[in-house]
Amino acid sequence: MKIEKYKYYSAVDFLKDRDFLKWQLFNSEEDRLFWNSVVKEYPVLESTIKEAIVLYKDNIRLNDFRMSRSEISGSLASLQTQINKKKKRNSRRIVLSISAVAASIAIFIISLHFIFNKENHVQDIATFAQTLPDNNNLYSSDTKLILSENNTVTLNNTESSIEYEGDAIKADNNLILKEESSLYNQLITPYGKRSSITFSDGTKAWVNAGSRLIYPAEFSKEKREIYVDGEIYIEVSEDKKRPFVIKTKQMDISVLGTKFNVSAYEGDKVKNVVLLSGSVSISSNTHNKDKEIILTPNQMYSDLENSYSVENVDASVYILWAQGLYQFESEELGNIITRLERYYGIKIECDTAIAELKCSGKLDLKDDLNKLLTELSRALPIKYRQNANGSYTINIKS
Repeated sequence: MKIEKYKYYSAVDFLKDRDFLKWQLFNSEEDRLFWNSVVKEYPVLESTIKEAIVLYKDNIRLNDFRMSRSEISGSLASLQTQINKKKKRNSRRIVLSISAVAASIAIFIISLHFIFNKENHVQDIATFAQTLPDNNNLYSSDTKLILSENNTVTLNNTESSIEYEGDAIKADNNLILKEESSLYNQLITPYGKRSSITFSDGTKAWVNAGSRLIYPAEFSKEKREIYVDGEIYIEVSEDKKRPFVIKTKQMDISVLGTKFNVSAYEGDKVKNVVLLSGSVSISSNTHNKDKEIILTPNQMYSDLENSYSVENVDASVYILWAQGLYQFESEELGNIITRLERYYGIKIECDTAIAELKCSGKLDLKDDLNKLLTELSRALPIKYRQNANGSYTINIKS
């Protein structure tokens, strides 16, 4: 970031500046130091910056959608084709995820006593994860912290906080002794909920809706490993003697100390890793197994079924969900709806004729879902209705 470019900025200019907006969104120590240096270099800007901050807090609307001319033309052409097809056959609808209405109990068909018993042989964390059933309480109304075969802590907050410190585990208002915990713990964050967790080494992770996290109550002296099915943003405490490894079904990500986002939902076709700072090493479990991919800050690794890609991105956009925000660029409506279903825990049916429409914008996920769908319906040729069971249906606007 260059200080000189701000010399003649007005308050409105600051509101258009990406680095200024990033500072207001995240307020990191690095950003605070930079903007202090701007004021120190140009004292006359102090009042202008304060004015911009007031304008930002009072007037900036996060639910701001836009479509480029090419996107509008492409979307309308695609829409017309789909409408013509629809006249010749019955409409097909896709259910993008399952409602988080009914609570379900995971039935363990393996002997958990063997896995949870500290006296037995230590089982690899990835192997342990693969032995668990697919139905893992993601459709429950509460977050579950599974400490052992007979000890599950139920957390009913929309956003739960778990901390491992010393001999105790603090989970919202619950305080549990670590000795009551087994070798591996599970944090199951269902659709409609979020959680954060601080591990025994000080590493902190923010866990998105519909995610399962498996980890040891205490990391070993040689390594730090966790398993993820879903999405997390993680800030890893530096420890040069103990690398931190995040395992998923498709890949292993190894770091010493860094900040990055992992999205590895089992149901998604594409899994990705986005790096904010430091560096990460990625090895795929499905292709190019002998090849190690090294990411540098503001790069994204995407793992597809038979290939992978690495591209430069604005990494800060990919962790906005941890702040309750969702920004997207030329994203298909079907993918946007999937994210909303997970976040709010509500089923949304989307007509196939509009699932591929693209849109760009930003959502404040702290808003009511009805408000967000209303904003989407203003930006795209769609309409929605809420059904008697609480679910939603989205169709083409006639």
